[in-house]
Parts: sequence; C-alpha cells; structure tokens
Amino acid sequence: MRAIKIAFLLSAMIIPLGLSAESQAPQNQTIKDFYLSNYKENGSRDWEIKGTEAIVQDKFVNIDNMEAKYYSKDDVMSIKSDKAKLNKDNMNASLKDNIEVTIPTEGGKEYTTITCDGPLEMEYNEGNAVFNNRVVVTNQGGKLYCDKAYVFFDTTAKKMNRIVAEGNVQIVREDNITYAQKATYYVDTKKVVLEGSPRLIYYPKEKKESST
Repeated sequence: MRAIKIAFLLSAMIIPLGLSAESQAPQNQTIKDFYLSNYKENGSRDWEIKGTEAIVQDKFVNIDNMEAKYYSKDDVMSIKSDKAKLNKDNMNASLKDNIEVTIPTEGGKEYTTITCDGPLEMEYNEGNAVFNNRVVVTNQGGKLYCDKAYVFFDTTAKKMNRIVAEGNVQIVREDNITYAQKATYYVDTKKVVLEGSPRLIYYPKEKKESST
C-alpha cells in the first residue's frame, strides 16, 4: 500500500481559501457548490476538491459531500465523505459518514480501499489517522475487517509506515480466513503480526468447488 496523503491533501485546500492559521476568517462564511484545484510548477494537476457546501466558522472549515483527488505522476488517490471538519490552526481533520479512501499502488494498476462508518480522525502533525467503526480494507490480496484501524505515516517523506487494526479482526483471502483481536501490517517488509488469540481457518479449493 502506498503512502497515505490524506493529511497533505486536506491541509492544502486551506491555502486557496485564504485560511492560514495567521489570517482572520469571517464568521460563518459560506461557499456553495465550491470547487478548488491546484497545479504543479510543470503544469500537471496536483489536487482538486469539491463539495456541495463549505462553511468557515472561526478556525474550522465544515464541508458537505466532500470529494477530493490527489494526483501523482502515474496515479490518483481519492477521498470521499458526507461530512468533513478541518481545523486550520493545526491541520487536524475529522471525517464522518460514508468515508471511503482509495489508495493506488505503484503505477496505479491496483488499489487499496479503506471504508468506515466514521469518524475518521487525523492528527497531521503527529502523523497518524484513525478509522473508526466497521472498518474494511480491500485490495487484490483480500479484505480486512476490524472495529478500528490506525494508520501511521511520515509527514516529511509522505510515506505510510504501518497499519494497526484492532477489535474483531478478520483477514479474508481466497482460501482462508484469519481471526485475531489485533493485526499490525508493516509496509516496508509487508509483514503482518497477529495478536489476541489468532487462528486460521483454511478452506481447500477442492472442497469449496465440490460444495457449489
């Protein structure tokens, strides 16, 4: 899985609105059907954000029906949520309702999608994001289900370090299901560490085919 760029994308959208930590935003400023985009120095698209409404309240920016895309050289990462709230002072963000984050692998040929009921809480300066309630991580290798998932990333290198899934963890692959109370995935080594009474149930392919 590639680096999570949620924090960088959401914090970047503050700039065109003139909402730096030092500025004085008008109380309850409302922007209807807004669209924001940014381009890199070479002319290629950097990111874009749209929503049905954005409301600026003191240091917070509230966004309805947010859809955001971050463009790298060969792929696109997307973020969606019904509600998003950003703190422009520290760039922390809280997303809730129908959250979906789609992360491309190198070259954009495969994608990892993370969904949750929310909220999704992010502390940009601390380099972490927390997905809450009915979390589902999906990629070509299978699906991971859990109650809560912590994503840790390097804000300087813009690189994800690890994912920690907690609570009723299930990892579903083609021919087996793994259960645990905690699973830690290390991105660099692709190593998974299971804790909390881990067990594996294996379904031989022949048996599955004969039962259909």
